[in-house]
Amino acid sequence: MPVYNEGDALLPWLKEVASYLKKGDQLVIVDASDSSTKNNALKSTIESYDQLHYLTSEKGRALQMNAGAAFLCKPLDEKFRPDLLWFLHSDSGLSSDHLHYLRALKPTSMWGRFDVRLSPNIFPFAIISAFINTRSRLTQVMTGDQGIFIRTDIFKRIKGYAEIPLMEDVEISKRLRKLAKADCDGPIIKTSARRWQQYGWLKTVLLMWQLRLLYWLGISPDTLVKKYYGK
Repeated sequence: MPVYNEGDALLPWLKEVASYLKKGDQLVIVDASDSSTKNNALKSTIESYDQLHYLTSEKGRALQMNAGAAFLCKPLDEKFRPDLLWFLHSDSGLSSDHLHYLRALKPTSMWGRFDVRLSPNIFPFAIISAFINTRSRLTQVMTGDQGIFIRTDIFKRIKGYAEIPLMEDVEISKRLRKLAKADCDGPIIKTSARRWQQYGWLKTVLLMWQLRLLYWLGISPDTLVKKYYGK
């Protein structure tokens, strides 16, 4: 799970997720926070759990997720061999149902994601959620908010996320869909609509469409990330 300047706000979420873990489950937090805001409380909390691990890396979700996957793919002990990698966002409201679903996945399920529900579930977020889920089922292009999961051997085969500053979820989806259809049958995962609320839902929808179109037209993610952050 990549994090950036989350601080103490992450602790309640982290403790809840830790309570869902069973034997064999491992959670890696990859922190790219500014050095002045790196949180010792976060690190110490993580280190108090045997199944939680704290890493640091340069900023960028692709870089952070690849770092976490690389850590897990180096066995922590001889008995630990990760079969599945699940890439999370810190504002996703996952539950034990999601982990139960992933543990029960058939070996034929190479990759997938969950339907997303933006929270709070009020107008127009329910409509936006439905659109996101329908679009991703039809195109087999997923977003990081949907909790992408990938078999470890498949992740290694495709050499992980492309280390680009934006659209890493779109890029990896396009490679994965060539190998197999995504598993999209799991329980709904809630995710925060804070960006939509902060910048306005219509403005955010239009920005997302514009970014996807520009990426499809071949505009560099290095250029798109500046537009995403309004620089």
